[in-house]
Amino acid sequence: MTERYDAVVVGARCAGSTLATLLARAGWRVLLLDRDPFPSDTVSTHVMFPDTLQRLDELGALAELKASHELRMVKFSWRVLGHDVAGGFTPIGGFDRATCVRRITLDAALVEVAKASGVEFRAGVEVAGLIGSDPVQGVVLETGERIESTWVFGADGRVSTVARRLGVRATDERRGEMSFLLAYWRGLPPSDWCHIDVHEQSALMSVPCEDGVHLLSVTGTPELTRGSAAQREERYLAALHQFPAVLNARLLDGAERISPIVVVPETMLRGHYRTANGPGWALLGDAGHFKHPVTAQGIGDAIEQAWYIGATLAAGGDLDGYQEWRDNRAAEYYEWSFALAAFARGRAAATFSGLASDPVASQEFLDTFTKRVRPSRVNTRERLARWNAAWAYDDGRRQVLAMDLDEERLALQVPACPEWTVRDLIAHLAGIAEDTLRGSYFDEALDAWRDPGIAERREAWTAGQVSTRADSPIEAVLREFDEYSGRLVTLMRRCEGPAGPPWLLSAPVGDLAVHLADLREALGLEPDETSPITHFGFAAYRDWLRARIAERGLPPLRLSDGHKDWLLGSGEPSVTLTADRTELFRAITGRRSAAAIRSYDWSGDPTPYLPIIAPYPLPADRLAAH
Repeated sequence: MTERYDAVVVGARCAGSTLATLLARAGWRVLLLDRDPFPSDTVSTHVMFPDTLQRLDELGALAELKASHELRMVKFSWRVLGHDVAGGFTPIGGFDRATCVRRITLDAALVEVAKASGVEFRAGVEVAGLIGSDPVQGVVLETGERIESTWVFGADGRVSTVARRLGVRATDERRGEMSFLLAYWRGLPPSDWCHIDVHEQSALMSVPCEDGVHLLSVTGTPELTRGSAAQREERYLAALHQFPAVLNARLLDGAERISPIVVVPETMLRGHYRTANGPGWALLGDAGHFKHPVTAQGIGDAIEQAWYIGATLAAGGDLDGYQEWRDNRAAEYYEWSFALAAFARGRAAATFSGLASDPVASQEFLDTFTKRVRPSRVNTRERLARWNAAWAYDDGRRQVLAMDLDEERLALQVPACPEWTVRDLIAHLAGIAEDTLRGSYFDEALDAWRDPGIAERREAWTAGQVSTRADSPIEAVLREFDEYSGRLVTLMRRCEGPAGPPWLLSAPVGDLAVHLADLREALGLEPDETSPITHFGFAAYRDWLRARIAERGLPPLRLSDGHKDWLLGSGEPSVTLTADRTELFRAITGRRSAAAIRSYDWSGDPTPYLPIIAPYPLPADRLAAH
């Protein structure tokens, strides 16, 4: 005889057990199936944040876990290239920390709660097909048994059998750069932290689980998981010794690995969406939407989706709005998970140095993991601009402070600023930093290119910075520069001051970029095209030139270094200027003579652009070509 249920839930882990429990408590007759024996483990990041702990508490699963296991509530640390964003979470349901529970423990507890709620549970059972299609009316087991039901729910993971039998295709697929090797350890000291430490091509997660067990997971390029078992073991153990900031590798000598190494290749971590529901069926958890597990959102999302479906159907509603709700809730977090699944490079250091320095942004970043805060609220355009400026400025100040400056070098004339010596130029840099902090940066700076009177006043302002320090020992001037520039970096990263117009953010950074190149030239050092300060300065002066081109009504100008082009203006350029990147930067910052600039490779007539190529007057003898 064919049995009939109100719901068959395929997949008995986080999503499936939670949904089965909620429906059973609403009076439904529910059959919960899973192809795996129980209890059993599965690949997972394990971490659950306060929003999920609140749901587990409401479900009764947290009490079930605590009755048999010692749970460790932990604060959260995300460290990127040495910049640590760390702390607790804004409380949700009385929880302000996360916890990490192995799936063999968590899933068993959820199944026990489901069974206690009246759910019929069968483990080690494979679904071979579905009954009906419009609507779906049940499942067929591999034994041939037919089970009829009003609803069939696929909670059976990213390679969902239910989705496959429905013919539901994956869409909006994404891939990251990471693969994982992980294992469980016993004997490490108790910890109140989940530590994630990200290097340029590798990462580590160290977190205590239940009952004194630790999860140690290492991340690397796809090659990490390739090769023989012996090769993977060697890589795993070697990687554990590469993160001394968060894991004292010597402690491993007294610890015991209590599991095989779990191999998670990059191919297992590719994201997707699937259609969420249809007549008589719905997908939840990874079956419907899989995001990169680096952000540990899978368990929380699975339970929240189960809650939506269970509460809606228990109240007599339908699932017409389920997909829209799911996708709106996932918006930004899907992209965010894959953004964090890329190794740290480029502006990552700038972003995380800012996050680590800004208490408000740092807390908001932590609260993205509980979905209290959307990622776009953390990485605003204003913050990113300030953090990038701070990173570049800090890079430049460190370069200046690291220079070997004896008396002979300090007395050298700076060709780009012929009235100044190297010592004078450093005095100017200290003055710029001080004036910026005090809100007394020259407020007509952007207009000096068009008005000789303003340019003259600007020259007097900078000359005053030099003259007031003329009698100070160079050690005192450098200390001033170190102090003021360091404070300026801190303010930029915290998004506090300095007061002034919007362009003030980039002005002292661009100034430092130009003068650092001046110093290198004066000291006979090779140009630096790759540092953050040079990248920032070149971009700032390109933007400034773009504004002058627009104000003069000139056609767009293309700059090219032979490898990359920059279009300054909208539409088709009438002229292209080609030179190496150093020469382009020196040209648009007024460090090359008109004759030298004219001698570059121009695709058209440079004459209309020469008067505005730099934001300063450009006498023909300003600086001879090199």
